Amino acid sequence: MSPYSRLLSCCASACACTALLLASGAAHAEGVPSPTRSNAGAPEGTVVAIDTGELVVDVGSAKGVHEGDLVELWRPLRVRHPVTGQMLVDRFRIGTLRLTQVRSTLSLSVVEGGLSRPPATGDVIVLPEAMREPPVARAPSEVPIPVPSPSTGTSTNANAPPAAPLDGDAVALGSLMTALTGSDPAQRALAYETFVRAHPKSRFAKVLAEEVLALRAPHARERDRSFQWSAPKLDRVRAGEPQSFAVELDPMFVGAVVHVRRKGSVGYRSVAMENVGPRYWAATLPGDAMTDDGMQYFVEGVPKESAPVAIVGTAETPRDVEVDPQPGTARPAGTLAQISIQSEYASFNAKRANDYVWQTEGSVGWRLKDQGIRAVRSGFGVLRGEGGSLKDLDELHKDPSKVGLTYGYIEAELALTSYSLIARPILGLREQGITGGAQGFVRIGNDLRTNISIGGEVLGSVGQRGIVQLDWRTIPRVPIVLRTEVTNQPAGSGDVGARAIAQVGYQLSSELAVAGRASYQGRTINHAGPGAGLAVSYQW
Repeated sequence: MSPYSRLLSCCASACACTALLLASGAAHAEGVPSPTRSNAGAPEGTVVAIDTGELVVDVGSAKGVHEGDLVELWRPLRVRHPVTGQMLVDRFRIGTLRLTQVRSTLSLSVVEGGLSRPPATGDVIVLPEAMREPPVARAPSEVPIPVPSPSTGTSTNANAPPAAPLDGDAVALGSLMTALTGSDPAQRALAYETFVRAHPKSRFAKVLAEEVLALRAPHARERDRSFQWSAPKLDRVRAGEPQSFAVELDPMFVGAVVHVRRKGSVGYRSVAMENVGPRYWAATLPGDAMTDDGMQYFVEGVPKESAPVAIVGTAETPRDVEVDPQPGTARPAGTLAQISIQSEYASFNAKRANDYVWQTEGSVGWRLKDQGIRAVRSGFGVLRGEGGSLKDLDELHKDPSKVGLTYGYIEAELALTSYSLIARPILGLREQGITGGAQGFVRIGNDLRTNISIGGEVLGSVGQRGIVQLDWRTIPRVPIVLRTEVTNQPAGSGDVGARAIAQVGYQLSSELAVAGRASYQGRTINHAGPGAGLAVSYQW
């Protein structure tokens, strides 16, 4: 062979080697999806807006979704490690969304079940595995490779035998292992779990699933072990007012978070609790979470080296709290109307039942405003009883005089500054004919809050009475009335008696309330007896 021929043969061999390397690289690029191209847990969309409880996501029919499909909602997190300064990036699943309206590029969605955190724009949408189009591994291309002819020494083109296909799962898993170098067990477990969901048919799926269980087992045992805690039960709070709340936790917890929301809301507001003493954690619940619809909350304890543990309630089953309306602000001025009816029996002589009064009264009224003409009311009453002087009843043992009066009235309340004036003219009918009367009070304080009223009444032939009444409104939903009277009713005999009355109500709702009344009255120690009554009121 001439020197010239040997030179050509060397060049042909070099070209063949170069082509073989290029073909191998192309096969690797074609057949193995890189970690960045893999759809294992890859975001398919983003929450771009939140509109009146619905989430707008940039996942539409172009990505193969349909109305009614369920998608996962994930929260991306990017924090800097306080010690190493390394930027840590991860994300956590916070719930599930159901697509309600699907267009080509955008869809409307609502929360399915509950969310562990309030939704926010920028949250990540991940489609379930069944909706994704997995990358297809293509067979390596056959590349023409110049092969030197053994007879002529010249190069000829021939197809090399197909190279063995590379294992895409192995390459992807190798890249994942490299990326997880130095990560903690929780991060590894999450990454393995994501890989298994994306590659359910991989030969590595089973062992990785077992590895996830092994990595999480210590934390599960820590969560499942018994621990001590105590917390007051929030039965009722007042609308719009911040509420102090505290819990006592086991020493295993190094922090606590209380999550609150208005009843019916989608997400929670998380409030970090402050350490206020050994094992005690406290926070102030925001007032705007206290609405007439109610409030819900749950508490998580934060162990030293594991995930938070739900202690009081959970995100799916929170504790419910009733919210009482704020006095004076529950309804705007000019819209409060009320209907009420009450009935009472009072005995001044339980031994002989010859000195008593039974009175039933109903009214309808409108509360207008705090200043000026505060309220106007109109009503009716029916009074029946028996009575007489102590001499006639107790010494001479005469029969008591019967008393009967049916009457109507109108009433107006004029509010000045910190007090108001109440006037009630009365017109009634008895057996002897028409009679009249009047009632008047000075009220100190707002009628929707704790106040005291001082006044009196003159009622035809029935008699007179002086009245002092305390309306106590400090216990939510439980209005209390304490009242004393000095009176010669029901027969106007001139013998004065005294009454002590206590009434306790319960507000079943912001509109409906019921009350029970108990009393004791007497003219002397030996001429006295008990009394009782009921009342119902409805306001709107």
